[in-house]
Amino acid sequence: MATSYPSLPTLNDEELTDLFGDDSEAIRRYRLLFAVLIMGASQREAATAHSVSERTVRNVLRAYRSVNTLESLRSRRSVSRRTTPRRWEAFEPALATALAEDAMAGGDKLWRRAQELLGEYGDTLSRRTAYRILGRLRNETRQSSQPGTLFNAVRTALPLLAEDPPITLGGSTLSQRLLPDEDDQLLRGTLLQQALRTALDRLRPAGSISVIDRSWWPYLICTGEYEAGQPRAELQQDLALSASTYSRAKRHGLIQIANQITRILAPMVETPTTLASQRLPRTVDFIGRQNEESYYAWRLQTEGLIHIWGLPGSGKTALAAELAADGRRYGQTILWHTCQPGPESTTAGILKGLAQAFASAGDERLWHKLRQTPSDMWDLPAMMELLREQLLARPAVIVIDNAHRAVVEDTSALFEMLKALVSRRAARIMIVSRTCLESGDWEVLPGLTERECRLLWTGLPPLPDEQWQALYKATAGLPHPLRRVATAYRRSGEFARPNDWREEVAAWVQDEIWDRLSDYERRLLTVAHAFEGRPWASHAPLVLAALAIKAEAIEQVQLSGLLTMKDSCMHVHSALQSSAKAALEADVRLNSLLKALAATIAETAPVDVEEVPHKAEVTKVAPTPSSENTDGELPTGLDLLARVRDVLEHSADYLGRNAEDGVARRLLNELETLQAALPDPAGLNEKTRKSVPDPQSVSSSS
Repeated sequence: MATSYPSLPTLNDEELTDLFGDDSEAIRRYRLLFAVLIMGASQREAATAHSVSERTVRNVLRAYRSVNTLESLRSRRSVSRRTTPRRWEAFEPALATALAEDAMAGGDKLWRRAQELLGEYGDTLSRRTAYRILGRLRNETRQSSQPGTLFNAVRTALPLLAEDPPITLGGSTLSQRLLPDEDDQLLRGTLLQQALRTALDRLRPAGSISVIDRSWWPYLICTGEYEAGQPRAELQQDLALSASTYSRAKRHGLIQIANQITRILAPMVETPTTLASQRLPRTVDFIGRQNEESYYAWRLQTEGLIHIWGLPGSGKTALAAELAADGRRYGQTILWHTCQPGPESTTAGILKGLAQAFASAGDERLWHKLRQTPSDMWDLPAMMELLREQLLARPAVIVIDNAHRAVVEDTSALFEMLKALVSRRAARIMIVSRTCLESGDWEVLPGLTERECRLLWTGLPPLPDEQWQALYKATAGLPHPLRRVATAYRRSGEFARPNDWREEVAAWVQDEIWDRLSDYERRLLTVAHAFEGRPWASHAPLVLAALAIKAEAIEQVQLSGLLTMKDSCMHVHSALQSSAKAALEADVRLNSLLKALAATIAETAPVDVEEVPHKAEVTKVAPTPSSENTDGELPTGLDLLARVRDVLEHSADYLGRNAEDGVARRLLNELETLQAALPDPAGLNEKTRKSVPDPQSVSSSS
């Protein structure tokens, strides 16, 4: 007869953590039960999968069947009995005092300090006894910092400090323990992020930074790891600390933060959460954007769909989070999903994210359906229909962040369904991406004004006006690189130099933008920088053909906001000017070819070209090997002319298919004019053949 067991509830990782805390053994026992009772695995299979013995599996099953609750899975707390020798009682107060005076000191220093406190009885305290007593005292301190207090929760939450907006931080164990009455996860994260940063600031000792002074170590370690994102090995080397000393200093800092965090949060949450939501910003360091916020809020209300797009670091996600928080304050349901690289950017991943968001808002129908079925067996059309029914019953604002990562072929049906719900007023959609994905008059999100950028520099020594203007121009007012520079200056303290920002900005542009572009896009931006201020857009097909750049590169960089066109001039985004300039200076061959192209363009439409002051000099100079090719052999003479005509014909065909655009019509007329002005290579070849004698006839006659 088969043994019957009580029904086992299905819990996810977050629910398990809420139930069992840091009891990893209890969580493992639950997973053993889940494998046997829910997944149908045998005891041997479950034991092998979780690296335990079959006897352990049998014991877990027997305990669960007898107790009939999940409490049977908890680990038993061992009750330690005090076995302290009587002679220790005389030494403990002195060692405890020494430990309280300097918690980060080594054992030898604390032993000698205790001997001083004991006076004439100090010689009776041996080093071995002192180390044993110190070990027990530190263990008691460590245990007092475990789940009963906030130490573990603070240590888990601090790595999420740099998140912007702090949505994940709002779902952390620390935020749920400190802000249990606040339902808005984004607001919880914002409050907790502000409180943690205040606690980090309070760790800073008075005076100037000193890596030798041990009182500075907790502050430097915690801010370096959690705010600046420096690896532990790098910080440990910079501070010249051993591994044990580094760990003690870090633990000391975490304990101080855990002790202060509740007092810091108290004034923020002592009033009703609705008042706190109205009083506090919903995103950390959200500055300015009043015009943009009003504009997008108006269009979201009137049209039901908005598209916020712009360069990395422009504050797109922060603006969307601010709009979402405003909607949440007025009672709207917010469903937020961030498309991460991989499965979360597919239809299944987006559905899962929206289902989790809906479940946190109180409607678990879709989430319950997804949890009951393995992800590879999901019926996506049925799941989409269930999401549609939920939105019809409970309208919501849907935010899709990093939408440029979404797989278009896979997610098109889902987005069409969501847009159809917009017309029925069952949903409003905010799409946030790095490229322009939606049709319409959606302008790229600009940088902050100079006045708003100066607010990010609050609390730092002012830069010289010349350096500040250069910094503002190099960052184009983008808030993320400015915050990165401000963090670097704050970390350097009095050792910061006025022009240190250049390395930080260059590294950010290189990592976040320039290195992520294709070779064609980088070359096009370099050419546009070289021709800055010159009306060469009408000759773009000729330039692209000569440099072997794909024709669609212009459209791609325009949709990314990196290149703008005005009055036949192409302008590179100011944040990329330095990178484009460096690329141009490093490529001598490209420089030579651009000079030749400038001369060719000047012959067709006179342009003031600084690099080529005398056009006749260029025509007389023999071509150098560096200007003969770019990626391959560049044709010359009649072959080059034939290639140019061929490219012009293809460009005219492409523009003809997009003739409804005014710019396309203007370029099409210009191409027709150029084609008429260029001689026909075929006719020239025929004339050349008649005028040049046959080499074989010449050799036979000779």
